[in-house]
Amino acid sequence: MISFDVQLDRQEFSLDISGEFDNGITAVFGPSGAGKSTLLDCLAGTIRPTSGMVSLAGTTLFSSAEGTWVKPENRRIGTVYQDGALFPHLDVRKNIEFGWKFLQTADRRLNPLEIAEFLGLSHLLERRPSELSGGERQRVAIARALATSPALLLLDEPLASLDAARRGSILNYLKRVHSEFEMPMIYVSHSISEVVSVASKAVLLREGKVEGFDRPSALLLGAAAAGGDVDRFTNILDGVIGDSTDHLTTVMVGGVKISTRHQNKNLGEKVVVSLGANQIILAASEPQNLSARNILTGVVSEIWSNDDRVFTEVDVGQKFIVELTENALSELGIAVGHDVFLVFKSSSVDVFDA
Repeated sequence: MISFDVQLDRQEFSLDISGEFDNGITAVFGPSGAGKSTLLDCLAGTIRPTSGMVSLAGTTLFSSAEGTWVKPENRRIGTVYQDGALFPHLDVRKNIEFGWKFLQTADRRLNPLEIAEFLGLSHLLERRPSELSGGERQRVAIARALATSPALLLLDEPLASLDAARRGSILNYLKRVHSEFEMPMIYVSHSISEVVSVASKAVLLREGKVEGFDRPSALLLGAAAAGGDVDRFTNILDGVIGDSTDHLTTVMVGGVKISTRHQNKNLGEKVVVSLGANQIILAASEPQNLSARNILTGVVSEIWSNDDRVFTEVDVGQKFIVELTENALSELGIAVGHDVFLVFKSSSVDVFDA
């Protein structure tokens, strides 16, 4: 649990934010210049606020009223940046062990080699950062942060430089890290797809102030429908490979079967599924005689609408976000609680290694 009430007054920028984040994964979202990275810097201690307080798990890290200031290296907060910020002259093992070596023995709760194995890095320990892919470098950065046994993990746009396949994979790792190590995270991103996929709560910032705090889908898709500065939404879901034919492969997403193009993967292999919200057709009645392989029955659980941009959340046993127009929503007569059908082609589904 981290609590904060920070004010930062600078000629070029001001920040006035207060809040309390629980032990889940909390996303900080907003347009460029909103104050996302600055907030993380204030929590980590790399920027000293003008006034206010920061408290982590009941320990005061900063208080202008009490004159308290805990140095960044003593805050037990790990940080992962967009570029990984690895030491180029050190191999993977030494990068992961770098902060761990400075810990007191009693504070070494996590074993660096066990973390490397958990994140699928054991076979890369002797390589230098220049010999790694973008996704591998980010996993090393996460492992290095975890090795310091932090009480909180801050992630500042960690996937911004990665392609879709690697983003899905790292998101899967982050969810596993949170579950396995019970580690609270604060995740900064421009991408609603990432935020909705990984976070349990989200904060929307604009011009250094909190504009909203809610479930990621409600907060961020509402902002998207209102014309916010956001990307096209992509459903990013965990799956398991099922049966295959020469042309198609079944992927189980929760309890839902999805047909995809043929995948050269083994039965039971874990994967990440990506499906654009604008690639799904929403139907009020069951469609007939279609070439699309996927027709899923579900219930509309939420709708966010503004001008001509609409998002609906549909529960088919697994929640999918669908994007459509205001005219289409009106013509279909769809509302929350209505039974609907999701239709999409197998070729619209991308499948990546998990």
